[in-house]
Amino acid sequence: MSLELQSLTSQSAAALDRFAWNAICNWSKHTSVVTIYNGIDYAELTRCFLWDKVARAIRQQTNSDQFEFDRVLPPTPLTPHPNRLKFWLKRSLKLLQMWQDVRSLQSSQVLYVPCAHPTLQSVVKVIAQSESITVVAPQGAFDSALNIQTIRPPLLLDLPNLAHVEALHQGILEGLGALGVELLEPDVIVLRHQIAQLLLRTEQIETELSILRPNAILVFADNHFPVQSYVFVARKYAIPSIMLQHGLDCEQHCLDEAYADVISVWGDARLQRYQQDSTWQPSRLQANGNPEYDGLMFPNQLDRGGEYWLWTTRPHCPEKCYIPSRTPQEGIQILQALLTALEQSPTAHLVIKPHPLDDIALYQTYINAHPLSDRVTLSTGLVRSLIPNASVVISEDSTVGLEAMFFGKVVIHAHFAVSDPVLPFVKYNAALPGFSPETLQTSLQQIEQLSEKQQQDLLEGQRQFLQQYAGVCDGKAQERVTSMIQTILEQ
Repeated sequence: MSLELQSLTSQSAAALDRFAWNAICNWSKHTSVVTIYNGIDYAELTRCFLWDKVARAIRQQTNSDQFEFDRVLPPTPLTPHPNRLKFWLKRSLKLLQMWQDVRSLQSSQVLYVPCAHPTLQSVVKVIAQSESITVVAPQGAFDSALNIQTIRPPLLLDLPNLAHVEALHQGILEGLGALGVELLEPDVIVLRHQIAQLLLRTEQIETELSILRPNAILVFADNHFPVQSYVFVARKYAIPSIMLQHGLDCEQHCLDEAYADVISVWGDARLQRYQQDSTWQPSRLQANGNPEYDGLMFPNQLDRGGEYWLWTTRPHCPEKCYIPSRTPQEGIQILQALLTALEQSPTAHLVIKPHPLDDIALYQTYINAHPLSDRVTLSTGLVRSLIPNASVVISEDSTVGLEAMFFGKVVIHAHFAVSDPVLPFVKYNAALPGFSPETLQTSLQQIEQLSEKQQQDLLEGQRQFLQQYAGVCDGKAQERVTSMIQTILEQ
């Protein structure tokens, strides 16, 4: 363990998290390896691959006795095409097909949506109805019923530039090592494969955008693979990139940086954070609200009814623990605390809605072994369908906590990490605290005895939180977002 890490282990979790983030951002300053190829900075593009790996390495170095849940997924092997002549002929055909797709476009204004996401669905549907704008997306990305032109992107290259792969790989290991971070051996292997995929995919994106030359691209995020490559290549070709916020910032540090040229956020909280913390400042940063919330309103009263406790998890798999203070066992610890609370509340029932990237099998194993397993349900239903019948929503650092407030539900913020919560639910007095097994259980008991004043204070806290983080909820967010996009296309 490095001397700096040794000193940090006796300090706050926040200091250790900042150390990890500094290593992720600044490793390239501690190596002589070139990180810019063809005008693209791969020191920035590889950051997202290091979020989990640097955090895991530091957890292993500073807290190895609690490392049992930190496992590394094996990489997807890179296998060259067995018949290279056949591969190159097929790739040439794909390039020709894309040229034909592009030539068929009639509109003078093209909006390219390279990666499908539910956040973009409603906006794309509205813009696609415009006679002056053509929305283009890869085949199969969106519902075929939408008025969207499709293209057939070129195939990935057969193999990446191996010299660049090796140089970046060694540069990252060298730079991190100089800062006192040594990645676990399985992560070293995974990282090399990820770099190879990054180089291949970014070169494919260069081909896509150089042929298509859209007036703008629309993405749901701008700071991770592969959407970040689209943003960087678009910037290289002077194509504006537009990003729509798709959720709350539920991580420390990792989501501070903006990269897109034009960004639509929900509320002032995220707008101000970008202005304060991001190195890159978008040419246009606008708080428009969330089109998905156009049918929702701020609550007028708390809804104390309901049939069950609803716990909505954040992903606790190791690949989603982006800072050292977050650990994969948090989810199990929260589950154990909730099972204890069930023992104290004989009529209560717990419904768990796991995040799609959480380890459902691990929860099921613990539930099956518990004597109250018949009072616990793992649900695959939509969150919006589960909230109305919940008597309380137990949310972690998650957008669901905000959405529960639209329904006037009492929210408990479950956060067992040693670091501070990312979302200030409790600071706004919009939720009750659940920062340990004891406080979580106390808050569950307290719900039944809330006074009129406590209920009114919670309601007012929720309304203030919604205003700052969800933005203006006047039913016109869709209109503002589409107007902003159309303005960019017309410039």
